Amino acid sequence: MGLPSKGFEKKTKQIMGVASTILLTAAKPLLSRGAAVVWENRNHINLLRKTKFGKYKNMSIRFSMSGLFKIQIPGTNKYLLVFNRRIENQLQPVGGAYKRYGDDSLFNNWGYKPDSSRNGLDVDEKSSSDLRFSVEGRYASEVLNWFESRREREENPKREFNEELLETGILDSKTFSHFDFKHIRRFSKTLSWSDYFSCYEILTYDIFEMIPDEAQKLSLIELANQELDITKGYAVVSCDDIEQLRLMAGGKQIARIGQHAKLLINQSF
Repeated sequence: MGLPSKGFEKKTKQIMGVASTILLTAAKPLLSRGAAVVWENRNHINLLRKTKFGKYKNMSIRFSMSGLFKIQIPGTNKYLLVFNRRIENQLQPVGGAYKRYGDDSLFNNWGYKPDSSRNGLDVDEKSSSDLRFSVEGRYASEVLNWFESRREREENPKREFNEELLETGILDSKTFSHFDFKHIRRFSKTLSWSDYFSCYEILTYDIFEMIPDEAQKLSLIELANQELDITKGYAVVSCDDIEQLRLMAGGKQIARIGQHAKLLINQSF
């Protein structure tokens, strides 16, 4: 056989070029979508791998997303904690679960289930719309991306500060009607097993440090100097108390301290 003519080679190249263009055009949306998914989830690549394709895909994952205040007594290594209204005899940092705003449409798309007495802490009037809920693992990265966007949710725990310290009279509402604070840390536990809730969890805590003015410093010092009385709903505890997760008095444990209090002293749990 003779060699292909130059005309044949040229036509073949044209056909190959057209085919390549068609393939690239068809693949471009898929590549773009893939790149977009990776970019949107760049902070959660490992989580995305586990929950979109791994064993967690169809599992129910519980989320708890909270903001906490670090309230340190000026000039000391002591911190103001309050009692958890839902967990008996447990002290914890001021703050709690963020609330979400808006309608349920986005959460319904994820098939979310709010906490209940069976899968978490039961929901009451005060805890309605708290960011404590469960979704299937396939939606986990979408939930975290929404949370980081700060859309339709609280961004700090000032509401909890008012409820837990001002409305209860622990702190003077006039002195602390306004105060400065700054965000110092975010701590997350991802896909950790909870024996208490019998499920995997994703926990997120934002830590905010109170920056008191002079009048507020004096008020906090005065509070710390008062005799310990846990019936008042609070306690001033030391760094050692937090590390041991218990408050002692007279050689006896009088209260537990929640593990997340360790976040106030730059530890993890």
